[in-house]
Amino acid sequence: MHALGIKEQVEQSLAAVRNHPLITSAEAGTLPLENSKRWIFCAGRESRSFPWILKDLLAWTPDEKVRIILEENLHDELGSGDPAHAHFLHYLHLLDELRVPRAEFDSYQERLGIKLALSLAFNIAKSRNAGRAIGYMLVNEAMTPVTYTAAKSALTGHFPHLRTNFFDLHIEVDDHHVAALYEAVEALPETDREDLEFGIALGRRGMETLLDEAYGVFDAHLEPITITAPEWNPLTGVSEGAETAN
Repeated sequence: MHALGIKEQVEQSLAAVRNHPLITSAEAGTLPLENSKRWIFCAGRESRSFPWILKDLLAWTPDEKVRIILEENLHDELGSGDPAHAHFLHYLHLLDELRVPRAEFDSYQERLGIKLALSLAFNIAKSRNAGRAIGYMLVNEAMTPVTYTAAKSALTGHFPHLRTNFFDLHIEVDDHHVAALYEAVEALPETDREDLEFGIALGRRGMETLLDEAYGVFDAHLEPITITAPEWNPLTGVSEGAETAN
């Protein structure tokens, strides 16, 4: 499969994420500290889950080239043989540099945004659909320069003495992963194009919901949604008024 059209769709997804108000606020230096912190918490939840997503993908991926790419990605995530350099531990060290207590991260109450993003990722990982999985991985990894550059800008605005190579290292590693994933795209049959494009759309959707949560979109209603009107209760059926209306 020729990757040129796929690259165009990925670029369109990146452009949409660049226009998310959280990203534009971060780049403009106007993102409040609370939103910056919540963004880091959401990214941490994703970082903690990512190795397991890769393992789920490896459990069924049949293509040898794709398996090699995923194994290299997982190797990087786990510290390239040194557990002390696992990506999630780097993330926790960033929290330490920001003087954010680990307990605050652990107790963060997840909203619908990160829950949806993680559920989407795990379901794709178990889907046994190579096109969707590669498309999702491709846009997810390609997002790193967009989101991490903005996060670095926002955090250094609040913590001007912050000195960390966390963001730049992850951008460099993910640039390598993206190049490898485009090789996997070339190996896919043309019949997988629709699934590949759908996977790219899902990757964008997952990132946008994560950013939505950090931006506060899901803050107004945290309790489970319940509807008590009897006409909407499937156990009681439609109301007498609704039956009359029909």
